Amino acid sequence: MTQKEIVVTPLPTAVSIQREVGGNLAEILDTISHTIRERVRIKGEIQTLTAQGRITGYVISGLPIILTLFLYAINPGYMGRLFVGPPWIIPNMIPCGWPIVALGLIMIAIGAAVIRRIVDIEV
Repeated sequence: MTQKEIVVTPLPTAVSIQREVGGNLAEILDTISHTIRERVRIKGEIQTLTAQGRITGYVISGLPIILTLFLYAINPGYMGRLFVGPPWIIPNMIPCGWPIVALGLIMIAIGAAVIRRIVDIEV
């Protein structure tokens, strides 16, 4: 084997560094384990602190859909106007409510994605 060949070992980075430069392997592993424990603890704290934001996102995303279903159940004639075009003006007219419903669903999805991105904090 020549000196220019790179030997790739399956050892963890800390062990490789310790082998090359020396040092206290137990101390290195202790530091790594402490760092991992702290990351897990901080991730738990972040999940706790962002719970209100996640619930707000769910409520804001679901409320328009639930309200629409509720209004349709109580007064179908009122909500039915979204889905039925007025035949007395133009026969075979495409109901204009479907594009409005599609636009509303797209805006709800965008809002949910923005809230999810705000609340998702990487450690």
